[in-house]
Amino acid sequence: MEEGRIRILPKEIVEKIAAGEVVERPASVVKELIENSIDASATKISIFLKKGGIEEIRVVDNGSGMSREEAILGFERHATSKIKNEEDLYGIKTLGFRGEALPSIAAVSRVVMNTRRKDDIVGTRVVIEGGEIKKVEEIGCPKGTSISVRDIFYNTPARKKFLKTERRELGYIIGIVEKYAMLYENIHFKLTHNGRTVFALPSGNFRERVSKLWGKDVGKDMVEIKKEGKIKISGLISRPYLTRKDKNKILVFVNGRFVKNSFLTNCIINGYGTLLFRDSYPYAVIKLEIEPREVDVNVHPAKLFVKFHDESLIEKEIRDSIWSTLTSLENIPKKEGGKKAFEPMLSPEVKREKQMIFEVEKKREKRIEEFIPKMRTLPYEVLGQVDDTYIIMKAKDSLVIVDQHAAHERIRYERFLKQINERKIQELLNPITINLSIKDYEEILAIKDSLKEYGILIEDFGKGTIIVRAIPPILGRNDVKEVIRDIIDIGAKYVIKKKDEMIKLISCKGAIKAHEKLSIFEMEELIAQLLKCENPYTCPHGRPTIIKITIKELEKMFKRKE
Repeated sequence: MEEGRIRILPKEIVEKIAAGEVVERPASVVKELIENSIDASATKISIFLKKGGIEEIRVVDNGSGMSREEAILGFERHATSKIKNEEDLYGIKTLGFRGEALPSIAAVSRVVMNTRRKDDIVGTRVVIEGGEIKKVEEIGCPKGTSISVRDIFYNTPARKKFLKTERRELGYIIGIVEKYAMLYENIHFKLTHNGRTVFALPSGNFRERVSKLWGKDVGKDMVEIKKEGKIKISGLISRPYLTRKDKNKILVFVNGRFVKNSFLTNCIINGYGTLLFRDSYPYAVIKLEIEPREVDVNVHPAKLFVKFHDESLIEKEIRDSIWSTLTSLENIPKKEGGKKAFEPMLSPEVKREKQMIFEVEKKREKRIEEFIPKMRTLPYEVLGQVDDTYIIMKAKDSLVIVDQHAAHERIRYERFLKQINERKIQELLNPITINLSIKDYEEILAIKDSLKEYGILIEDFGKGTIIVRAIPPILGRNDVKEVIRDIIDIGAKYVIKKKDEMIKLISCKGAIKAHEKLSIFEMEELIAQLLKCENPYTCPHGRPTIIKITIKELEKMFKRKE
């Protein structure tokens, strides 16, 4: 055929293109099948996976099931029971309605579906490969529907090569199941991977579901939000001190449907106003109930995006509800234990310790006079702090200013590099247990061997909990939970491929902060240790640690000299 001529594509190509709009990866299949189960009024949904869903996905529910005719018709494109005419498009109340899910999945995989209605004596089995029905037969099976999807993209190898690792694909699926489990707490969800139960969530109340999926520590610091009216708002939001470095735990559901919508996400963040620290984001599960005709869900093949007719009203309702909820509560964090700027590492919790953070801490019991000879060896005279952030010093021919936070980061960074090279660790007499979300739990276990390189030894304690057995000497006990959560936030690729980023993350944790008051002796010790560094002039992130203003520059500033 001549190049450039317009032609009609063959049916099999059209089906694969259409399937690509709905089925991006195994998680897309799980999403569509879960939605079908929910629409079928299932109270129990079980998902069984092999090799991250790449080899097989099987979703079993106890929903209403289908007749023989419906089972066959369900694999025809645009066959649906949800809408009958154009008018129905503007009042969608179900998760599925396009009639694209089953045919799209069947077009790129091998599918076996068993289904039976409650009052039918026998069920129906439909076997499909590459969109073509191979067999339809009567079978005995429980009420409900079981769909097995094997060898996804077996007939489109170009797409299959873009799938990620088994562990990564599993992470995507956990994220999908987690969202629907959050929304439908009345449904029993079970997820199994390679024969191992990832989680089993009996029906229960909303807070219990959040605690089981995101961890007890998160669940206890979430507060209920509820508002009636034209737009109904309900859910749980974290107190302002419980935050993450990303927006991945901000979930929004509109009329029972999970949606990706930056507008709604920003409404939630803006609802916190000035209560959030810079570059920190809350945990939130927000459910919106809006008149179906006020929202358009028919704007994306996978139904992930929606449009609203009156965004300004929605923004105001969400923002005002969150702000009024948070400002009516006491939001003072309950800290597990404070620590001084120069907290010594040695404690009854540690089996062996190779090095203290600051020598000055070990000598606090000595008299002040014993420090004087050491301090007089410094090339600078410390005068004090400005804003409890900048250390001001006098040199022979200049004024020297040190950023105490940047300086301490540099000291800790070089110390940690040395500890890694010497393979120093500190084992804990009392190991630290950390409760995580199911997804975070799976991710941290996948990289636990890589964490050993940094002196972090963890073990699986089961049911979303890990045990930290050892930590690098640079870390204090109170820093461990935050470091683990930061590692999860930045992702496994940093741990495995970006070693220097990991070293910066761990070493900078626990550094002296800005606006932290120091004694004159602590300032002296900080400067002494900074000057011993290989590169005392910048922090690990490249910011300057020291700024010098010469006498000549001062004279120009005061117009003494031109």
